Amino acid sequence: MQANGQANGIAQAVLFSFLLILVSVEDVKKREIPPLFCVGVALCALLNFKAENLLGLGIPMILWITAAWICPEQLGGGDIKLTAAVSLVLGFTATAYGVILAFSLELAVFIILKHRRKLTKQEAKEFPMPLAPFLTIGFLVTYFMNFGGLML
Repeated sequence: MQANGQANGIAQAVLFSFLLILVSVEDVKKREIPPLFCVGVALCALLNFKAENLLGLGIPMILWITAAWICPEQLGGGDIKLTAAVSLVLGFTATAYGVILAFSLELAVFIILKHRRKLTKQEAKEFPMPLAPFLTIGFLVTYFMNFGGLML
């Protein structure tokens, strides 16, 4: 039985990683995250399902409320759907860490690009940066930390 669980874990890791990378590529190319990819990510949870991971759905709700309140035009629905799908795989804590890491990375990249390109305040406000690649990095880091035995 343990070998079957380990095989499911490896299959989930490969599929989850592949789908997140596809999501990132699509977001960079088309500035859109196809819902089918979000469904695929959510279905990855079935390979190694844990009921407590359902609590992770609170993270996308917090993101949606925050985005609607602070910057309603900046966070897309695809990013929120992706976070909801990922939360079924990672759970509440790891999803939260992944989002924090993603936003931190995006902020660091934005600051570097802003200074290199010497963007004005208005140009910086309108500078397009897709979130999915940063979410992918944050989520994969937390996923593989958990996968490797470091519990978050």
